[in-house]
Amino acid sequence: MRVKSFLILLCICFISLKVNAQNPTSDFKIVGYHSFDAATKADTLEVPFNKLTHIDLAFVNPDVSGNFNQNFDALIPFIKAAHHHNVKVLYSIGGGSYQAQYHALLKNDKRPKLIKDLVSKVLQYDADGIDVDLESGYAFGPDMDPNYAIFIVELAQALRSHNKLITSALPSRPGNTVTQKALAQFDFINIMSYDHTGPWSPNRPGHHSSYVDAMDDLDYYRNTLNISKEKLILGVPFYGHGFGPGLNDPVIPWMVYKDIVSTYGGAEWVDHWHLPNGYIMYYNGIPTIKNKTELAKKEAGGIMIWELGYDIPTGGKSLLNAINAAAR
Repeated sequence: MRVKSFLILLCICFISLKVNAQNPTSDFKIVGYHSFDAATKADTLEVPFNKLTHIDLAFVNPDVSGNFNQNFDALIPFIKAAHHHNVKVLYSIGGGSYQAQYHALLKNDKRPKLIKDLVSKVLQYDADGIDVDLESGYAFGPDMDPNYAIFIVELAQALRSHNKLITSALPSRPGNTVTQKALAQFDFINIMSYDHTGPWSPNRPGHHSSYVDAMDDLDYYRNTLNISKEKLILGVPFYGHGFGPGLNDPVIPWMVYKDIVSTYGGAEWVDHWHLPNGYIMYYNGIPTIKNKTELAKKEAGGIMIWELGYDIPTGGKSLLNAINAAAR
């Protein structure tokens, strides 16, 4: 009996270790944004599911009439593969580009249908919830939509009735439409702790996503907005912004991380690189990504990545690998 009991215990431990190895940790979230279109065409054997806990598919937006025209059927293999690795998949709505159609769709006469359609797409394709990334004009910026918070509350109620998640991507300082009631609805919040400067601010050259920025943003959410650390996910960029040697020089909009480190040897170990034309590209290299992950372990509930497609897929230059190493 003792031998049998020992073998059973050994088997349980082995299974436990195997499950834990499939994901970074059981409670520390690693959330990666992934192109919706790329997911429909992906070789699922090449997607780093074992290094993630959540994937947000960007973006799932309706047209001006409220119709969703994406090829959801093509997502089925991706979602099944993610679930096989215990990774949750959410549809992310909105995005950095201005989504004017939502102003009409969030009004009283159209909002119920929008919510019903979103929940229907979640249930039909076995997704795990909705990530709300409604940015300028909704959660911040000029002329913010007063229906934003109402939409969040009603969407959360509809999703929770089916045990599905609602999350959000919010800026360092959200606007007053993001009420405490709205904040309370989210299972967790992805803080977009980047783009503190960029092409829109040529007179403010420098790092757009420093370690100090990350500290300040987490402090604001925890101590000003009073959000618990477990609900806060620290966003990190897998891209950079470039500034010219002179304040009047045109700004380089951006470079993705994989292009930076593939072009310039050793660039993965620093946070800026002097380009041949005199410009300076500012981004997050491996040391800062690891330090931010350590910060998130202490002061937040996880790390969020914008976006997975910008990374070196494998090897010592991969930022996702750096996050996983620091998260354990």
